[in-house]
Amino acid sequence: MAALKDVAANAGKIGDAIAAASTSVHSTLHDDLSWSGAAKNAAEDRADREQREMRAVATAYFDLESASESLHRAIEYSVEQLEQLVRMHEVEPVVIGNDQAWTVYGMTDENEAANLSSSLVSFATTIAEADAQWKPKIQEAIDEIRRMAPITNNVDSNGNPVLSPERAAAVEYANRWALGRNPDYENLGDADCTNFVSQCLRAGGFKDEGDGGVPQMHRDDNGRWYYDDDTVKVDKSYTWGGAPNLHEYLLRDNPQSGTPSGTEVQTGAINTTTASADPLALSKAGLKPGDIVQYELNDGANAGACATNNEEVSVGS
Repeated sequence: MAALKDVAANAGKIGDAIAAASTSVHSTLHDDLSWSGAAKNAAEDRADREQREMRAVATAYFDLESASESLHRAIEYSVEQLEQLVRMHEVEPVVIGNDQAWTVYGMTDENEAANLSSSLVSFATTIAEADAQWKPKIQEAIDEIRRMAPITNNVDSNGNPVLSPERAAAVEYANRWALGRNPDYENLGDADCTNFVSQCLRAGGFKDEGDGGVPQMHRDDNGRWYYDDDTVKVDKSYTWGGAPNLHEYLLRDNPQSGTPSGTEVQTGAINTTTASADPLALSKAGLKPGDIVQYELNDGANAGACATNNEEVSVGS
């Protein structure tokens, strides 16, 4: 009984979150960004499609919530009464049989035994009928959720894993916190992109390298990568929250086992926000979910700097 209530409550919360996220992403791309051209059109078309898909997933969660609540309401009283009758009457030498007739053995008064059996059968029948009515609806909702929103994008069309468990964990973290903030980490506001990427790397199982020792003494060492919140003030390396620093750290020589490192692959450039751009370019370039994308945003202030100043984690297209 408690499990049904938990399923309903959690399904409703997930549905609300998905519905809100679909509206937020759609509104951001359509209303909040000042851009134009083919790239904008492609992104908005995809946002429209994904909003429809996300709303369909949210609806499936709401269906699961409704069916679970309905089954709970339909059987709550009967379950309570059945349990109460068994507790009251099944006292030695009385035994209630585990059969469809709920036969009562060892009771001196045969009429009382028959009446008890009849009551038990009545409550059990109510539970069975409700289960037959609502359990298929619960399963339909679960099947629809699985069809529309696979548990992870770490499966191919046959359901076989395509990513390592570590890479899948990083992608799962990115998907979970892309539209929010993990309260376990410092919020860096608009300059949060590399902080977020480092969180994903840690979620994927990479271990910190070095620490500040004396707080903040070594934070500018690009051979270290760490986040330490055990101090009075959060102590993190520049490589944790700075795009060019992390770029240098990932490409360092002789990385320690278990620490993040990478190989640089140039995938191309988009000259302006109005240029024709394929929103699937990253996937077509060979990136896999979990790869890190680092790029230079040439906004005038950084013109000619030739330095990485933004990054993100690819989660697939």
